[in-house]
Amino acid sequence: MTTLAPVEFYPPLLNPAAAGLYSATTWTEDAGPSRFLADGVRVRANGNYGGASAFGVWEADWCDVPGSGSDALKTGTRPDPETTPFAPVTVWAYDECDATLPSRNEVLARAQQILRLEEQTAVETEFAARMLADLTTHSITVPVVGTYHAAVGYLEGELAKTNTVGLLHASAALATPLAEKAAMVNPGGTSPRSVMGHRWVLGGGYVDTLEATLIATSVAYGWRDAAQVRSVLDQQANTFAAVAERSVVIGYEKIVAAVTIAEAES
Repeated sequence: MTTLAPVEFYPPLLNPAAAGLYSATTWTEDAGPSRFLADGVRVRANGNYGGASAFGVWEADWCDVPGSGSDALKTGTRPDPETTPFAPVTVWAYDECDATLPSRNEVLARAQQILRLEEQTAVETEFAARMLADLTTHSITVPVVGTYHAAVGYLEGELAKTNTVGLLHASAALATPLAEKAAMVNPGGTSPRSVMGHRWVLGGGYVDTLEATLIATSVAYGWRDAAQVRSVLDQQANTFAAVAERSVVIGYEKIVAAVTIAEAES
């Protein structure tokens, strides 16, 4: 009895999801040597945040005789311009098969596609760990509130105090309840927003790291080099292998606030 071989079907290559950290980041594509690989990137304070220590409202009455009003001085302290550098993340993907020419092409394509789909989630996981560490470093209190509405309202209020538009980072597992319970604008689109216009970053890499915690930051900036594919042929083992890799840094000027949703934890 003759048995027919099954039909081989190769699904088309999928594109990465557009709702995560990468689409919300302003990128610098590094075509030359990746200088950020040595010590990362330090984002310097540029006057956008921390100006409260160098700002005030003059206390004298407008009709006072010059020199008779408040003796308060118009002076202040420049915020510390130094922040902990954002460390680079090197992500890689591997594949191998036999050394025939069709297999070699498949190996190269598979390594690149694995990197393409897995990269953002891995970088989000590392980025989330940095945000959580910064909350401790900057002694930012993370209140626990009862509802999604209260959580988003708290973050929008803290961002409003800075008079800037920022990013709201949250687990992708919270996307649906946030859309239903917190008046998310353009839910399901490539650029969901809060009512006050802050962009939601709903990352798969945040699912097991941020969990029920939401974090507000300033906008994100990124540096990355081109994906490199390196291959090797082992003739004795009849094996062709390839590694695709690239290095990435994503940072921000300011971590603004964070909140944990009790409703999401229950």
